[in-house]
Parts: sequence; structure tokens; C-alpha cells
Amino acid sequence: MTLLVTSILAESLGDLVSRAERAWAGGADGVEVRMDAFDGDPGTLAEYLKAHKDRSWIVTCRSAEEGGCFRGDTMERVSRLIAAARGTGAYVDFELADWRRSDNIRQKVGLAAAHCVGADTPPSTPDGSDPPPHKTTLSAAASTDGQSRRLILSSHDFERCPENLDAVVHEMIDAHRAVAKVAYRGAHIVDSFAALDVMHEHGSSVMAVCMGEEGLWTRVLAKKFNAFGSFCTLAADEATAPGQTTLGEMIGSYRWKNIDRSTKVYGVLGDPIVHSISPFLFNRWFADTGINAVYLPMRVGANGDGLARFLDGCMKRPWLDVGGFSVTIPHKVTARAWVGEGADSLSQRIGAINTLVFDGGRPTGYNTDCYAAITSMCNALRCDRSDLAGLPVDVLGSGGAARAVVEGLRDFGCRVTVYGRTPQRTKSFADECGVMAAAWEDRGRRRGEVLVNCTPVGMWPKVNESPIPADSLGGCRLVFDLIYRPLQTQLLHDATTAGCATLNGLDMFVRQAAMQFELWTGRAPDLQQARDLVTRGIHTP
Repeated sequence: MTLLVTSILAESLGDLVSRAERAWAGGADGVEVRMDAFDGDPGTLAEYLKAHKDRSWIVTCRSAEEGGCFRGDTMERVSRLIAAARGTGAYVDFELADWRRSDNIRQKVGLAAAHCVGADTPPSTPDGSDPPPHKTTLSAAASTDGQSRRLILSSHDFERCPENLDAVVHEMIDAHRAVAKVAYRGAHIVDSFAALDVMHEHGSSVMAVCMGEEGLWTRVLAKKFNAFGSFCTLAADEATAPGQTTLGEMIGSYRWKNIDRSTKVYGVLGDPIVHSISPFLFNRWFADTGINAVYLPMRVGANGDGLARFLDGCMKRPWLDVGGFSVTIPHKVTARAWVGEGADSLSQRIGAINTLVFDGGRPTGYNTDCYAAITSMCNALRCDRSDLAGLPVDVLGSGGAARAVVEGLRDFGCRVTVYGRTPQRTKSFADECGVMAAAWEDRGRRRGEVLVNCTPVGMWPKVNESPIPADSLGGCRLVFDLIYRPLQTQLLHDATTAGCATLNGLDMFVRQAAMQFELWTGRAPDLQQARDLVTRGIHTP
């Protein structure tokens, strides 16, 4: 069993007890006591832990050099660990860098992490099962004096992914007979593969985390690889490491309790991605249909060939069980290029995809934005697609979403004008799509009956911005903003004030998502239920 550990940085025993009880009630499997901020007597903490030996505890006094609060010397920190942990049965987490320094430190910390076991008691994994013979687990790491050590050795790098990560892990496990905990800050999501590789190889002998938003999937997928544990926090403002998710998110949003080795992995690739409501919707659909899968937000930086390197990395690791990805800003065109001939005919014509399907062979790409947008717009205009012929439409933006919308509008005979920030790019875009191009500075003089915003301007958190002056919206029949978070953007507010009909991106989002889900699973979800779910999710903090 992989432990879901809630990390608690408490100053007093009372605060620790209160928050620990909340963690147990919320579904945590263990609690990490971060005593580097603890002002009380370590002995009182030890008495509390002894009284609750039926629970899994990790005691840590993290140094400032490795991201903690403790600024005393190493021996003082060791003394506090011994006083708080010895005889409690708690796991002891100690920094590898300090462990290496002397035999004296190793002996003292080893004693703090030791607890007597019967001579006939076999070593076991945290769930009580016998460990695989080639694995060394925390409770199976026997010391030479016949005792079992509950020792975790940890290493943190807040700047980069260490080049010798695998060697460090092997040292902790093989030379020091401890569970290895490694945490590092990734510059790009491709750096998170190192943590996934380590967990895949070492399973219950390791905890590996790529910190930051890019490494969220290393936290959630720890259970898939039977890693020793994964860390979370009670509340977002109580995180003890960058990118740490809350206990509620792990249990509720990402369905931690349901993840196992067979869980398929899906996600949304974009930058930024924190605003996305897709995980809320897709994970609910997986739960409702009983499909063993998890859907995760994955921030893929737009720099260089980052998207291609990430997708190539997934392809090289079939054990990840990737089922597919949603693709959003700014990667829709790049993803189309990566998938090559795997794109369907519509996507090839549009030049952008928003859906990737991994089915064991060559990945395939699709664009579900196109007809989702047209259907939503027709519903708002109360017309059929055939009624769109000759309708003048102004489109703001020339990215992947704009390509899908413009292609659909052109297919049904609309007279489209595209406004983009970069003249040359906008002209090339318009020529490729067979529509008119106009300068971004001229968007205030637009003449279309329908205005479609395909830019991210006004998206959460920059909700007070609008892509077009408010005084230029008069006479518009419909203003369609593809943004769905928030539901009422500044653009739509201005359009309502100007007397225009408005349409946010919710209906289009739900329709394109439902098409993605059907491509991945063969099942069509209920659209109205999905609209209700997404609306509720958008208003959930």
C-alpha cells in the first residue's frame, strides 16, 4: 500500500493534534510531523506518538538548507529527533547529506529510527504483506543488531533535477538500508520523468517527487507504481513544499483510493493550466462510468521543443499507461505537427488538434473544437448551420482555437475576418484558411454581426481584461467568448451592457470534452449533467 501522507508544520502539540485528527478524518494514511517549527518539548510529542502507535507517523526536523525551518546545528537537530521519535514506532526522516557526515550521526539517528521486533517476526511492507525479494522497504531494512529501522533518508534540490538521481537512490536503499526520498524542482515537465522512472524501478523502497506545478503527476501516480508514499497538505496555504496538493484534492479530485497499477493516465496539456476545469469533469466521468483512469492537469511549458520531448517521453514509457491527452493553449498547432499523419482529415485541414489518443500503436489526433463551437453558436443564434451562409463574423486571434473556429465558419459559408496581433502571422493564417485578415489595431472598427474571441485575454486570473474596446461592441448580434472561466468575462459584461446577445465557452467546452471522452472510451456522457457539473466546479474554490 502506498501511504498518502499529510505533512503538518505545527508549533505546538495542540495544533498538531487538531490538524492530525483532521488528516485522519479526511482519509490520510499517515501524518508527517514537521517538528522543525515545533516550539514544545519533544518529550511531550513522543508521549503522544506512543499513545497512537496504531497510526503511521513520520517525524522530521527539516534543516533550512533543505527547505525546512530549523536553523540550529546538526547535532541539536539530531537530539530533537531522538527525543521525539525514539520508542514511538514512528518513521524518522533524515537528510542524506547530514547522514553521510559521521558514524556518530548515523548511530544516533539509527537508534532514533529503531524499534524492537520479535525474532520470529518477518519484515513486511507498510500494508503488512511480504516485500518482493529484490526490494528493500522501510520496515524491512534490518540493522546489524537484529532491530528493524524505520529510516527514511531524504535529499532535496530546489533548483534542478540532479543528474545522479538514480545513484543517490541506490545509495540510500542499498548502502544505508533505508527508504529513499528524493525531491527536486523541475524546470519543465520533462524533468518529472526522472521521478517516475525511479518509482517505476524501486516501487515501495522510494518516494520521489518533482516539485512544482510541473510535477503534480509524480505525486498522484506514486500509488500506481506502489511507491512507499506521497505527500499532501491539509490546505493550499499550509503546503510544506512547492506544488504540494491538498488531501481533499488527492482523495476527491484525483480519486487516490482508486488508483492502482492498471490505472490509465489522461490529462490536459497547456500553459497556463491551473485554471482548467477539465480534471474536475473527466475524473467525475471516469468515476460515474467505473473506468479505471485518472485525468491530470499537466503544465507543459511552451519553450522550445518541450511538447515534443514530453510526448516522446510518454511514448518511451509504455508502463505509464497513457490513454490520451487534451491539448490546449498554446500547443494545438505544435501537437498537430507532432502527431503527423496520425491526425484525422479535419485536423489536417485545420492544422491544429485538441485531442490525442494513445491506443498502443501510433498516436492519433483529432479536433473536437470545430463543430462544438459551430453547434454552440447556432444554438445561441437560434438557427441551423445552413443559415450561417453569408453571415459576417469577426474572429479575434490566430492560434489553434481560432483555426478550428474559422475552419468551421468557412465550411458553412460565413464571411470571416481575422484580427491578430502579429500582422505577418495573421496574414498567413488568413490565407491558409481562405478568409480575410485585418490589423489588431483595427478591431475597434469591426463590422461583423458576430464577434468570436479566440484569445486568452480575460481568462482567469486576469478577469478584468478584455480583448476589444467596450465602445466598439454596439450593433453586434452575438458576442461569443470561448473562455469558460470565468463564465462572465469582462468582454461579455461589456457586450451585455451594449445590448448584445452573449455566449460563453461553457457549452462549447462541454461538447468538445464529451467528444474527447467518447474517442478515449467509446462512451458518450450526458451533456446536461456535464454542464451542471462544470458550472458547479467553476464556482468551487
